Amino acid sequence: MGLMLAALCALAVVLVTIVAARFRNAALTRITTAQGMQEHAYITLGGIEQYVQIRGEDRRNPVILWLHGGPGFPLTYMTGHYQTELEHDYTIAVWEQRGCGRTLYRNPDASNPTIDQLLADLDELIDYLRKRFGRRAIILVGQSWGTVLATDYIHRHPRKIAAYIGVGQVTNFLSGKILAARQAEGRARTKGNSRDAAELERGTKQLRATKRLEQLDVKMLERMIITSMKYLRNTAEMSGLQQMWTALTSPQMRWADAKWFLFASDTKNIIESQRNLVDYMYFHYRIEDLGRRYPMPVCFIQGDSDWITPTPMVWDYYATVVAERKEMVVIQSAGHTPFLDHPQQFCAAVKGFLAGRC
Repeated sequence: MGLMLAALCALAVVLVTIVAARFRNAALTRITTAQGMQEHAYITLGGIEQYVQIRGEDRRNPVILWLHGGPGFPLTYMTGHYQTELEHDYTIAVWEQRGCGRTLYRNPDASNPTIDQLLADLDELIDYLRKRFGRRAIILVGQSWGTVLATDYIHRHPRKIAAYIGVGQVTNFLSGKILAARQAEGRARTKGNSRDAAELERGTKQLRATKRLEQLDVKMLERMIITSMKYLRNTAEMSGLQQMWTALTSPQMRWADAKWFLFASDTKNIIESQRNLVDYMYFHYRIEDLGRRYPMPVCFIQGDSDWITPTPMVWDYYATVVAERKEMVVIQSAGHTPFLDHPQQFCAAVKGFLAGRC
């Protein structure tokens, strides 16, 4: 009885601490300016209602649209952690794409979307934001999978985009997985872990031979990624426990967000629920195929330890990019989500690139 009572008391303390932190964070991130907005709404795109969060201290500011990663991995409930500094100067819309998160729970039949569906939804959303905020063009930010969607879009509708920022830019996703595994294999051999090195070597050979999604060994891929990150992850990156605490203490976190996060954390679930998009990203998308000319300012922001979309591959592509202005920012001691690892540095990089130009 004593142990049970102690456990219940400890749980109560944790819950009270979380609730108190949520109230505190709500007060800290509340927008109270006369021209400000903090909107959580469902907007009809492609015939279904899709979730969009819009925040900013002055609706007359330039508009940024954030395209989340995955596919199917929105982090909208984390925006209070990383985008507050940007809300002074920009109105920021964060969209949960068709087939995932709150949008899926609103439309359970609209699962497993295609790239063409998402591009059509995106075009409607951009037109909506342009009209609502009186903008000829908006700023597009893509993160990981979102960079695939963004770069496809801007090469189709360049006049609607004032500037593009790729965070964790995808160049060739499958090749990136192989490069990361090879890098990890070398580090494993240096540390004398021949078992991990051999597993990574087998994984890369198998992945090289995989030409379509039906051939992909999901369990092998998951093991390869986990083993790779064991050697490549930077200790300064935001840990899983830190992410969990940040999410739980976010006033924007709801049960639907937690439920989707738990579902999407399983690689098999993502591949099954986002099959068309995973197939496109792994086996069809190559950024070089879109060309190297951008008719707008372009910036890539990478973590120096990003081996999900390897920073060396982004550097190689960046060197070939032709744009009216381009910039490459590498945030030190950061991984694939530099905006979570070091939000102040991330916001400074975004503001430095965009200042006075969009």
